[in-house]
Amino acid sequence: MVTDTQVILLILYVLGCVPQLQLVCCYQCLSGSSPSVNAHVRVPAGNGDPMPPPPVEPQPTQPASPSFLSRRDAIASGASKMLAFVATAASVVVPTPSCAEAGSVEGSPERQALLRAIASMAPDEEVIRLISKLEPLDPSRSKAATAAELDGTWELVYSLNASAFSPLLNLPRPIRPTSLQLIGDDAAREVGEGRLAQALCWKFVPVSFLLSSGIVPVASSGNVLEIQPPFRLEVVWSDDTLRRPGRLAKGLARGGARWKLVDSGSDADFRALNARDEEAQAAGRNMYEISYLDTTGQAGDVRISRVVAGDPVIVGALFIHKRL
Repeated sequence: MVTDTQVILLILYVLGCVPQLQLVCCYQCLSGSSPSVNAHVRVPAGNGDPMPPPPVEPQPTQPASPSFLSRRDAIASGASKMLAFVATAASVVVPTPSCAEAGSVEGSPERQALLRAIASMAPDEEVIRLISKLEPLDPSRSKAATAAELDGTWELVYSLNASAFSPLLNLPRPIRPTSLQLIGDDAAREVGEGRLAQALCWKFVPVSFLLSSGIVPVASSGNVLEIQPPFRLEVVWSDDTLRRPGRLAKGLARGGARWKLVDSGSDADFRALNARDEEAQAAGRNMYEISYLDTTGQAGDVRISRVVAGDPVIVGALFIHKRL
């Protein structure tokens, strides 16, 4: 009869955990016979030279005996046990889709459901419900603020309470400007190192509004960014690279012009220019929490962020961006 120990020995051999010599023992246990030593097993002679393998005498062919059949049945039974063991082990050790898999461009079912809801202009309540299902799968594992995959050019595809930033974002889709966010090298080419750029680009007029600010990760949190002065607002005329997503200028706009409208050195001054009351002007700096970031670095990556502190008029605003 085949014991569990024998089955486990055979499994360990298949997995490469047991040397060949132990398989001989395993086979002997399963079949009840002693297999002949093959060319891979050598016994050293007294002079240190390997001994030649013993001659193998031909064995007469005999019909299968009842004892042989019983041993063959035992081997079959052992194989069945091994398959059952492997299937059980696989169900334990094979993980569910990881955060990294969920963060691929195709993404998890939760991610796909969210993007479908946005594309179909589903109610905000439904979008928020789907966001709450996707955020626990964050591929950046709450380290988005310092992730290299945060850099790039992102297009705003959904927002909640974004009108506090700009009434232009509430315009009907046909005439609404494209809202782009430039981070890292893409922002550096347009507004300088260590800065974040927000661009509103009109589709039918060669003009863009470009707002830039400082940006640093918050040391005590891996997924929060602090927005810092100075704040600069520029009008860019005839800059095709800003009007068309993904076609960034390498340097300042060429064949066009820029006019600086605002250059504010503090949060309070910039908020005063935006008609904020004294309470809002006195509030701390704006903090953005990134609750979800795809980490493939490819076009189509999704990022979810919120304003969690700072100007009370915009705290709670939610944004979903897609990488271009």
